[in-house]
Amino acid sequence: MDSWIIIAIIVAVIATIIGNLSMLQKSAKPIRKKSLNDLQETLPRAGERREEDIKQQREKRRNNR
Repeated sequence: MDSWIIIAIIVAVIATIIGNLSMLQKSAKPIRKKSLNDLQETLPRAGERREEDIKQQREKRRNNR
């Protein structure tokens, strides 16, 4: 009577392990066709504008002294 419970638990554990392995194989495919680094940019980067903002802030500080 108790042995069928143990067998059921072992079968459930094996099924869980097989299910997890099959999910890993499915997720191994890349989601995107192109990487983000290969995509063309449609908007300008914020770096150049940020540098200009920093320069303007420095000039304002100098003028306020």
